[in-house]
Amino acid sequence: MSSFSSGSSSTDSKQSMQSPSSPRVNRALRETLIGFVPLVLLVVIVATALAVTALVRQFFASSGFFVQQQAAIITLIVGLVIALVVFIVAIVLTLRRVVRWQLQGAARPSRAALWSLAITALIVLVPVLLALLLPQNPAP
Repeated sequence: MSSFSSGSSSTDSKQSMQSPSSPRVNRALRETLIGFVPLVLLVVIVATALAVTALVRQFFASSGFFVQQQAAIITLIVGLVIALVVFIVAIVLTLRRVVRWQLQGAARPSRAALWSLAITALIVLVPVLLALLLPQNPAP
């Protein structure tokens, strides 16, 4: 019986040793992922806007090219404006959370969220900069 109880105590000690590291890792991952929420929302809404635009084009395909073009443009513009508004609101809410963490003295979560927001900004800006800087029609 004593060997059985010693085995359970070693199991308990293993669980107690693993428990503190697991919540720390989960919390650090959560703090980092909070900064990526605006990017995820932007990607989801833009993908949805593109899918709805494709469906609208198919819906108006029999109406003629100009009706189809107008419907697609209107749908795409509305979807991208919604994506922009949601992206800005998500960034503002994330920055408010970072400020709250900084006021509470939690430097690590605020730093992780700010780094992930910086990576989000780079991911959003790189295609825009490439489109502006690379020539569309290279000179011969």
